[in-house]
Amino acid sequence: MILIFFQNCLSPHQIPYIRECAEDECVEKVYFVMPRIDYDMRAGMGWSNDKLLDEPTIEFVLKPDNNKVRQLLDITGKDIRCLFSGIRADADVFRWLNISLGFNVKRYIITEPPYTFDKPLWIHYVRFFLQDYKYVKYIDGVFAIGESCERYYHSISKRWKVFPFIYVTESFDKEPVSLHDDIKVLYVGSLSERKNVKVLIEAMKGLHNVQLNIVGDGEKRHELEVLSKEYAVNADFLGTVQMKDIPNEMQKNDVLVLPSLYDGWGAVVNEALTQGLYVVCSDKCGAKDLLHDKKLGITFKNNKSNDLSNVLEDITKNIDVIRLDRQYRSKWSKKNISGIAISKYLIECLGNKTINCPWK
Repeated sequence: MILIFFQNCLSPHQIPYIRECAEDECVEKVYFVMPRIDYDMRAGMGWSNDKLLDEPTIEFVLKPDNNKVRQLLDITGKDIRCLFSGIRADADVFRWLNISLGFNVKRYIITEPPYTFDKPLWIHYVRFFLQDYKYVKYIDGVFAIGESCERYYHSISKRWKVFPFIYVTESFDKEPVSLHDDIKVLYVGSLSERKNVKVLIEAMKGLHNVQLNIVGDGEKRHELEVLSKEYAVNADFLGTVQMKDIPNEMQKNDVLVLPSLYDGWGAVVNEALTQGLYVVCSDKCGAKDLLHDKKLGITFKNNKSNDLSNVLEDITKNIDVIRLDRQYRSKWSKKNISGIAISKYLIECLGNKTINCPWK
C-alpha cells in the first residue's frame, strides 16, 4: 500500500511511527504532505523540526498546489491510504481532504478529542453534525487519540471504524545519571493557565526533601515563582529548554507531573516513560490511558491539590521502589509505545488484521 499523511505541520510526535511504517514490507511508499514545517510560536518553546526532514524513507511534500496533490492521489492500480490530521483542524488539510473525494482512495483521520477546555462537548456535537457529518460516508476509519476521543467518534457514526491511537516520541537508550538524595519532580511544558502548574506547587507545600524542576516558560511564570517562595517549595525554574535536550533533563529526575486542566494527549508523558520516569497526571490528560499499570504512574483528580499532595506523599514513602522500577518503565515503553510498536499496530488496523492494541 501507499501511505499519504496529510498533516498541518511536521510533528515530532508522529514522525517516529511514520518513519517505521516506511520500513514495513506491506508499505510501498510513504508521503508526508504539509503546508508548513512548523509554527513560529513553537520555536520559542524549544521545538526544532528541520532535522526531521532528513528522514530518507519518507518523501516530504511541502506546500503543494492542488495539481501536485491530484498527482499523488491519481496512481492507477495502487492501494492508496490517505491519513488526514482531522477534518477541519487546518484549512489546507481540509482542502486536500476535499480534493481526495474525486479519487478512488481510502481515507482515515488521525485526531485528538474535541477541545473542551473552553467549549462544552455539546457544542462540538452540534458543529460536527451541521458542518462535517456529510464527510462520514467518505471516511473509512478514525485513529482516535485517547479514550475520550474514541467515545466521541464512536458516538458520531457506526459507519466508520474507530481505532485507539496515541502520539509517539523518540526512544533513547541511555542509563540514568546518578540521582541526588532529594526526590526530584519534573514538569515540562508551557507555564499557562491550562497547564495548571499552580496546583503542583500548592500540592508540594510542606513536602520535605523534594526538588521541583520546572522546564518551560509562559505568562504565569512570575506568579508561579512568587507562589513557590510563599509556600517554601524548593523549585528551580529552568526556562525554555531545546527539545533535543529534554531527555537529558528527564534523566536527572525521578517523577514527571503533568497537572493540566485539559490536555488532548500530553506527549511529554510518553517521553518521560521512555526515560523511565514515574508519571503523575491529572485525569483530564489523554495520556492517562498509558497509566493502567501502577508501576508506570498514577492519576489524580483534576485541579485537586489535596489529591495530588496525597499522591506525592505516597511517592516520597515509596521512592526506593519507584527508582528500582525505572528500567521496567523504559522496557515497557520500548515494547508498547515506540515508533516500531505503533507503526505495526497502525498497519494492522489498515489491513483489517487481528488487532492488538499494544499499550492497553
